[in-house]
Amino acid sequence: MSTSQSKHNFQAIAITIIIGLLGLNGYQWFLNSKLSETSQVQKVEMMEFQKVQEELDQDYQTALESLEEMRGNNEQLNAMIDSQKLELKAQKDKINNLIWTKKELDKARQEIKNLNLNVTKYLADIQQLKEENKILTESNVELTQRVESEVKAKEEIIEAKNALVAEKENLAKVNAALDSKVDMANAIKINFLEIKGYEVKKNGKLKERSKAKDVEVLRVCFLTETNMVTSPGRKKFYIRIINPQGETIAVEDSGSGIITNKLDNSQVRFTTSGEIDYKNEDTNACIDWTLPVQLVKGEYKVEMFNNGFPIGKGSFKLK
Repeated sequence: MSTSQSKHNFQAIAITIIIGLLGLNGYQWFLNSKLSETSQVQKVEMMEFQKVQEELDQDYQTALESLEEMRGNNEQLNAMIDSQKLELKAQKDKINNLIWTKKELDKARQEIKNLNLNVTKYLADIQQLKEENKILTESNVELTQRVESEVKAKEEIIEAKNALVAEKENLAKVNAALDSKVDMANAIKINFLEIKGYEVKKNGKLKERSKAKDVEVLRVCFLTETNMVTSPGRKKFYIRIINPQGETIAVEDSGSGIITNKLDNSQVRFTTSGEIDYKNEDTNACIDWTLPVQLVKGEYKVEMFNNGFPIGKGSFKLK
């Protein structure tokens, strides 16, 4: 091969190599250009993701602060706020998943809007509850004041009633004392008391006896004092006969019974009783008692009562 032909072949090879290198450089530039475009798109997408994330974080933080501002001393209200914060946290986690895992920005933005809508609703619900609680508190205060007023009025009524009861009791005591004094003033006292035993003869006449086995009738004679306080008329006297053993002789079928001694409100059994016609002057009178039982010998005591008060005492002996 000649020198000229060799040179021509070398030039052809060199040109081919140069063209190939230029083509390779062009292809490489094309690839680099595509990679640059892809990188730019990814960068833009990343910025978009971060923008949505920042929007989510800001809205979420604002929502938490707004809820915390509504917190107060009401347990029901605070419990609602805590529950709403938990719901917002779950919703935020869901949006984070849409942004970074599923790369669904449109859905993420929609969920952010939903989050803000929920926050608006939460705040409205809390405000409504606060207003209802305020109304309820005012009602409770009013009710408490009314109850306290009624309780106070009731206490005043009870105090007034107790005062009236005490006054009534005191008045009753005064009246009782006055009645007792009046009753005592009306009682007819006696200046003389004598008791004798008698036997009833066949002709009906009485014969004085001193032996217990012979006595069938006891006659109690007495002399009253003049009492201008009591009204005139029939006055009843009660006689209590006490045997030597200290026992009251009492037979119900023969006129015995029980009276109240107004001096001490004790119950006193009496043996017999009788009435006299009293004319507000000294009066001699006798009351007979036919014995239903046989008396024993010994000393007997006698007590007399009128108008509920003891008015005299005496005694007698039987052989």
